[in-house]
Amino acid sequence: MMMMTTSKKPNFPKAEQAAFKLLKINNVRDLPVKVKKLAKRFTNLKIKSYSWFAKKRNMTLEEVCEFANSDEGCCWYIKSKNKYIILYNDTVENVGRIRWTIAHELGHFMLKHNEISNKSVYARNSLTEEEYEVFEKEANCFARNLLAPAPVVYQLRPINPHGISEVFHISYEAANNVYAFLNNGLRRGFSYSQNHVILRTFERFIFKYKYAKTCNICSYHFVEKDTQYCPICGGHSFTKGEVDNMFYSKIELDDFNRAVICPNCTNEHIVGDYCHVCGKYIVNKCTGFPADELYEPFKGNWHEIEKGCGEILSGDARFCPKCGSTSTFSEARILTQWVEEKFPEREGQRHLQAVGSNNVVDILDDDLPF
Repeated sequence: MMMMTTSKKPNFPKAEQAAFKLLKINNVRDLPVKVKKLAKRFTNLKIKSYSWFAKKRNMTLEEVCEFANSDEGCCWYIKSKNKYIILYNDTVENVGRIRWTIAHELGHFMLKHNEISNKSVYARNSLTEEEYEVFEKEANCFARNLLAPAPVVYQLRPINPHGISEVFHISYEAANNVYAFLNNGLRRGFSYSQNHVILRTFERFIFKYKYAKTCNICSYHFVEKDTQYCPICGGHSFTKGEVDNMFYSKIELDDFNRAVICPNCTNEHIVGDYCHVCGKYIVNKCTGFPADELYEPFKGNWHEIEKGCGEILSGDARFCPKCGSTSTFSEARILTQWVEEKFPEREGQRHLQAVGSNNVVDILDDDLPF
């Protein structure tokens, strides 16, 4: 069998596409990427630790490092069986570095570097310097696009390498290289927003990262783009991301935003916006009523309300997240007020005393979650 020749220059587009291919065949949609799970799609590939290999072969860790020609990891090709084993040093304390090592070795596997070089475990001293550099640069390009794709990094707009390290779970050293690569591309006029395939792949993650927030008052976590108020307590003080997540009671809605089961009489055969058994309005929407008028009986028909912004709300919304008005479910007492669920030990002793859109609550200072 003839050994395939190595290109004198790294094929970066090939490495990038190989990374995207691996993400696609594993249907990866969220970050950080779970690198060890990526091997499950291949019947001839396993990912194992140095400790596992040392125990299996009755070797010391030092002997495993010598076998792998690396203190970090290697891609071992068993040619006679057409099998691959990626070995990584699990004694390395930096988890982000381990993740990068596994991604790097996956690059060697996907790009068939062992087969091209005809080496079971290749090392710098077993190749020409030129060959070794080509393989290493391609594998690093692969790892970067697998763990921290530039189009996604660009969309998230991290202000420094620490932000990249935190989001993508890679080492600071790797994050610093990703950050430098991104900025270098921007200086050269490269548009990272043009890679529609990778952006569509991670669009849910990007949206969640940009617009996820946690209410500082009631600890409710939600993801909304155009929101000014918390749908649970009506407050407007948020912390970016998921700091906490208090779950509140909700009404299950159907595809027409109606309650699946009437919350008043439990009628399960809903045919319109009102329950035809008890007459309860079963659509949750913005009323346009200010928070300080909560529970003042409304005499008209709910579907004729014109004061609100018209927003159709989720099944747990006590307030409209866009304008801060109360919800029909809250006005009709279909949903309990958040203080009763957040502080059940004070139920019956505390009550909501809303003042304008600030939704001030009569609770003790030591009850507050901040």
